[in-house]
Amino acid sequence: MLLVGGELIMRKALSLLAILLVAALAYTQQNENQSATQGSISRPPAQQHSTITGCLTSGKHGDYKLVDQKGHTNIVYSPAVHLDSYVGQSVTLVGDRDTSQGTDTGTGRATPHFKVYEVQAASGSCK
Repeated sequence: MLLVGGELIMRKALSLLAILLVAALAYTQQNENQSATQGSISRPPAQQHSTITGCLTSGKHGDYKLVDQKGHTNIVYSPAVHLDSYVGQSVTLVGDRDTSQGTDTGTGRATPHFKVYEVQAASGSCK
């Protein structure tokens, strides 16, 4: 009977050890999933953004425009980047095209809006 009791204690100890091991693995997996989710929320993937390069100018009403290398005018804006310091320079803007479009008063053509997240210096000169 003593052997049976010792065997019972050994089985309980192994069962408890197995439960603790499974719980530790589950906890580790949950933390890895949370870290991956938090990383994707705070920084969207780069492939979602597009870039435009050209000369940045400012308008009379505090608006900004960038004429790109193809000659297209884009209305640009940014809640985070101070575009004033880049006016008159050739720049590459990283951001997203807005679905709304304005109209160029000079040509009557649609002018796309571009939300800027980042500004990089570009080669070339502004005329």
